[in-house]
Amino acid sequence: MDRKHGKGGSSRVEIVQRHLLQAIFSGKYPPGSPLRETGLAREFGVSQATVREALQRLEYSGLVSRTVNIGTTVTRLSPSDVQERMELRALLEVRAAKAAAERVGLKEMEEMERRLAVFSGFMNSDSYFESAQADLAFHRYIWSCSENQTLYMLLDQLTVPLLAFASIVLSYGRERLVDVVHAHQPMLDAMRLKDAEKIEDAFRTGAEIFYQEYLGNGSRMRNAVAFGLLSAESPQQELVVR
Repeated sequence: MDRKHGKGGSSRVEIVQRHLLQAIFSGKYPPGSPLRETGLAREFGVSQATVREALQRLEYSGLVSRTVNIGTTVTRLSPSDVQERMELRALLEVRAAKAAAERVGLKEMEEMERRLAVFSGFMNSDSYFESAQADLAFHRYIWSCSENQTLYMLLDQLTVPLLAFASIVLSYGRERLVDVVHAHQPMLDAMRLKDAEKIEDAFRTGAEIFYQEYLGNGSRMRNAVAFGLLSAESPQQELVVR
């Protein structure tokens, strides 16, 4: 699989990256799992250099953490990490959505509707990885319509680890996606109306509602810590839900 370089080498990196993404989002490699280059290279039939580049791309997105002389592990968030990312995402996504609403026309709204339909289809079939990727694709399109590349990159780095956490939690519990993932239709409706107040309400609610159940001292947060999906925090770091 790894005999050629150049363009083919780039495609192999993308293939390995895609396999690792699916493994992380499905919970095959849960938070804290070591990702050893030699073992992954054997598994995928590629060079260590190919695996290393794929891991570097995942590190950029925040999905893995690389430590010199130690190795690479799947990122494990703490409850305060989740809250901080959630709050920042809500703040920045509202800004991106408002900027996008000023620029989008009929063509862009139709593309949002198409992406939302794809997302809904995966939710209805409880396809955890595919649903998370379709969710990300829906939001990325809105961010891109803001025409603010820095805002797009910040939102991507904040959001990808959160979506991975959500996907793993849902797949571990074998929960029905239609029961626990709230529809994105209010976001689309607000964008269509170009109503700044409705946009803020819809996107802030969408960014926060799932993760609130894993903050504070509730049973879902305790279960996530027990399963190793969240890291425990010391009493000095105890989370206060605002």
